[in-house]
Amino acid sequence: MTRRTIQAKCVDLDDFGRGIVRTENETCFVENLLPGEEAIIETVYEYGKLQDCYIKERLTSSEDRVTPACKFYPACGGCQLMHLSYPKQLEYKQRKVKALLHKFAHLDVEVLPTIGLENPTRFRNKVQKPVRVDLKRNKPIAGFYKTGTHQLISIDDCLMESELSNRITNTLLRLFLKYDYYPFDEDSMTGTIRHILIKTSSINNKALVTLVSATTALQGQKDFAKELISLCPEVVGVVLNINSRHTNVILGPRDIEVFGKNRISDKIFDKEFLISSQSFYQTNTFQIETLYGKAIEFAQVKETDTVLDAYCGTGTIGLSIADKVHGLVGVEINNSAVHDAIINAKVNNIRNAHFERDDATDFMMRTKMKFDVIIMDPPRKGSTPEFIAACKKILPRTIIYVSCDPVTLARDLALFDDTYEVTRVQPVDMFPNTMHVETIVLLSLKDSQ
Repeated sequence: MTRRTIQAKCVDLDDFGRGIVRTENETCFVENLLPGEEAIIETVYEYGKLQDCYIKERLTSSEDRVTPACKFYPACGGCQLMHLSYPKQLEYKQRKVKALLHKFAHLDVEVLPTIGLENPTRFRNKVQKPVRVDLKRNKPIAGFYKTGTHQLISIDDCLMESELSNRITNTLLRLFLKYDYYPFDEDSMTGTIRHILIKTSSINNKALVTLVSATTALQGQKDFAKELISLCPEVVGVVLNINSRHTNVILGPRDIEVFGKNRISDKIFDKEFLISSQSFYQTNTFQIETLYGKAIEFAQVKETDTVLDAYCGTGTIGLSIADKVHGLVGVEINNSAVHDAIINAKVNNIRNAHFERDDATDFMMRTKMKFDVIIMDPPRKGSTPEFIAACKKILPRTIIYVSCDPVTLARDLALFDDTYEVTRVQPVDMFPNTMHVETIVLLSLKDSQ
């Protein structure tokens, strides 16, 4: 292993929020370095190839640099951009979307300014944290991994989540000690508690707690749940999720209701939505209506339209638009989410919505239905060529693509290009202080079709 020291200037940020430094021989990507800043950088080589680089000393500071509000930054890998002023974070995400659409889809389109938050903290309504043992103190800890490692940083107050969520986490850790619930060890496959999952509702200040366990054998689990609720009355229920597999997938397939309710409720556009432990719901409490409002605005639906809500989760986008159209079909593969979507339609007295548990691609390849508008909000990995081909056979006049990853978004948009035109691109900052960005794209059927 060889180490070299260089002095260089940052020229830009990459897709992961790292500073880009170019030398005569190579390009380096450096954490916590902003455009225009000069630094002494140590580079690490192994077998002649660059393996790592980091700042030894920052010589100048950008006028866009700010002091991070979080005491765990930058050790915690949850955020990547907290050292960059928030207005510049929004500009960075706008440029990022535009650059990636050009790079992977060869699209040179206008990208609208990123819609941000007035206060980019305390916005998360869902957090999932690994639980490990602090070997020095022999106590359970919860938090997030250090950037690029499997080293857990113990965090007692994450500024991205609500104060309620932090309070529940710290209470859980104390109760784990009292009830002798030992954190799970991935190497020895011993212990019980793997993760904490907390979902909160800002509307009624309630929470649902899910403990991800490697086993069902948790002694006194009902007493544990009752004591948690007595200490944190905002908790409406405790669920035990069983994940005994040797995997990095957080949730297992089985839920056990321990005590109390198994859902919480939230509101979007005055409609009530019930959310269970495994169902998808947008994580940014204060941007949901902004995101969905833009999607609805772009869709320009008519009262005679039939709309497909693909990858629909708990039906939030589709049900938000249902009273403006003739009919709505939602498709989702997660059984718990479909169950919630059906209940959400009933709760809001929506009679023109139908939900199917199915893989979105399989449904599209089989269906004989015609849709005027398709709304698609796939997971981070994006959609499939088969789904997109089926869209082009159905030929809806409008497709609204909601994406949390501009790389897979660009890949998919390239497959639409022969039939649909990208007419609007709107980034929305659902994940402040991170490299991530949500994007809404309006695809309009080309005149030649």
